[in-house]
Amino acid sequence: MVKLNHIEAKSCSSSGSSNCESTAYSSSNSSSQDIDFSEKSEEEIVKGLLFKMDCRIIPYISLLYLFSFLDRVNIGYARLYKMEEELHLNQFQYGWSLSIFFISYVIFEVPSNLLLKKYSPSVWIARIMVTWGALTIALGFVKNFAGLMAGRFFLGMAEAGLFPGVLYYLSFWYTRRDIGFRLALFCSSANLAGGLSGLLAYTMSKIDGTWGISGWQWIFIIEGILSVIFGFTTIWLLPNSPSTAKWLNQTEKFYVVQRLLEDHRDPTNKSFCKKQFLESFVDYKVYFHMIIHFGLITPLYCVAQLLPTIISQMGFSKLTTLLLTAPPYMVAVITNILLCRHSDKKMERGMHLCVPILVSITGFMMMIFIKSKYGRYAGSCVTVIGVFTAGPISLTWMTNNMVGSTKSATASALLVSYGNIGGFISGMMFRSSEAPRYTHSLIANIGFLVSSLIAILLYRFLLIRENSKLDTKLKDPNYDWTGPDGLNMRNFRYVT
Repeated sequence: MVKLNHIEAKSCSSSGSSNCESTAYSSSNSSSQDIDFSEKSEEEIVKGLLFKMDCRIIPYISLLYLFSFLDRVNIGYARLYKMEEELHLNQFQYGWSLSIFFISYVIFEVPSNLLLKKYSPSVWIARIMVTWGALTIALGFVKNFAGLMAGRFFLGMAEAGLFPGVLYYLSFWYTRRDIGFRLALFCSSANLAGGLSGLLAYTMSKIDGTWGISGWQWIFIIEGILSVIFGFTTIWLLPNSPSTAKWLNQTEKFYVVQRLLEDHRDPTNKSFCKKQFLESFVDYKVYFHMIIHFGLITPLYCVAQLLPTIISQMGFSKLTTLLLTAPPYMVAVITNILLCRHSDKKMERGMHLCVPILVSITGFMMMIFIKSKYGRYAGSCVTVIGVFTAGPISLTWMTNNMVGSTKSATASALLVSYGNIGGFISGMMFRSSEAPRYTHSLIANIGFLVSSLIAILLYRFLLIRENSKLDTKLKDPNYDWTGPDGLNMRNFRYVT
């Protein structure tokens, strides 16, 4: 038998602000809070619950993100199938068509995430997906540069909120020690999208000219239709929280909530706390995470959007180019999962994050100094593996160190929003005047990664100092350990 303690989450401020609600958790099955798990050990119970949640949640949200990433980077493959010629685009216009997406994407991240907090995740995420799917279909029918720019701008607006929304949504279910591995699985769908997009683009190009529609148009239309279909199914298939999941019994629901509260998370607080919202904009930790993530995301989008072009300009055929984009993404799936799993086990993020960054820098340097096209392809593979492995650990680190439901939602959106400014910058890099070496753009990407590396080391030092201060306060018997959402913060320490 496992005994679960009654935990109450009070208001987020001692003054009793009306912005935050009081939430109490208790078992409806037993007034003494002794819940019989058929003599199972706590470890067995946790493993069973995690397995059940993993099977129900992770595959579906990963599939949603796979379609999101496909719809975001498919323009790089459409470019290989006469999109520029038919829309009469020059290099400058094509670069802007990549970058305009991220302007609206960045602007609408925070509002979208706060609306997800207000409405149920299943409805809001479904809205996001159906809207971006419809807009992707519309991109298949644009006739000129102006239409492409308008479509990409509204696509960014529609997709805003999915990634930070899922990042926030997972905090309803998983503790700080558990979430890294799950984020790795979720983010790996982007790696799979990178690998599959080339194969899908090649397959769709085979129907080039069918019904008078070009191959590049089919890429947008078919991928958009798939997004709309899965968007509608989200309303029924995505559970909103542990307390509403039909596949968890009352005992399991109570136990999931208990674990989250002990980990300083409130999975049911849907109220908006103005104090936490404002704190998100003045907390230095949020800005460190934004700087670190920005330095990672810029190179990530560079290689994701421009890898097909870079490989094709190395002298490979169109078919070979599409096939060669897949292997590095497949390897990144494995390294992503393994490194995040180890990071969870050690409950350490900073040094684990430095490893893939150094790998990425090595890959960019290979692309700069190796003249052989095969050597440069190998360098691009190393780069993809590095940058796509770094992202999930960066995101996990941020979620580990944010306390308070409103602050967590806001910080998640700020992180993803600022990081995706790198997507805007990436569209302006790798200009045709630099082809086929792209030396200056490659050096710039190394600079972004080095800036992240420096920020990680400094941030980690500051967190260690913060934890030392918290340890010192344990000696004060009168210290008030009440934290955001009324959670007891006595045992909370920042993850380094």
